[in-house]
Amino acid sequence: MKKMLLGAVGLSAVLASCGTGYAPDGSGSGSVTQLRTEYRLGNASGPFIACDNLDNATASTQVSVSFNVSGNVQNVNIGLYGNSTSAYDSNYNTNVSGSQLAAVGTGSYRLTFNANPATGGFLPQSIIVTPTRGKVKVVNASNKVGSFHTELAVNTGSATYNLSSRLISNGNVDVYTSCSLVSVTNEDV
Repeated sequence: MKKMLLGAVGLSAVLASCGTGYAPDGSGSGSVTQLRTEYRLGNASGPFIACDNLDNATASTQVSVSFNVSGNVQNVNIGLYGNSTSAYDSNYNTNVSGSQLAAVGTGSYRLTFNANPATGGFLPQSIIVTPTRGKVKVVNASNKVGSFHTELAVNTGSATYNLSSRLISNGNVDVYTSCSLVSVTNEDV
């Protein structure tokens, strides 16, 4: 029995690295479908990026994570993780109850929040039920300092499983120290 449980946990971890995860007891499954920010590099179809400074002022970055789940969702722990190190900053981590998730379709959800380099974490009360999503801004950027992806731990009430954006298409966001505004689009974050 222990070997079977360890195998199920191991399989869940492997699948989470592909963006997909399964609860070991079968109580839920899901996948990260998209990671976006309020900044696009170069043009309106450029990659999503994060900016520490916008036009020489400290800037927070609004981030939206979209994911699909089946089964019960009691709560979701969400965190931003750097890609160049295994170090984890607990300031970029929070827990959200299932009732706080913004439903965008049957079994589809979106979490929108602000990550702030000045405070080194999520802005207080930045994850809300119906957040006001900003418009995407086209920027020029310089001095890439790293990148991040998001990881979610979904608690069904009887088990927990993990999801990650790291290996999905456009699931990693480059971070730049300096950005300059080119234009504001009509696209929501």
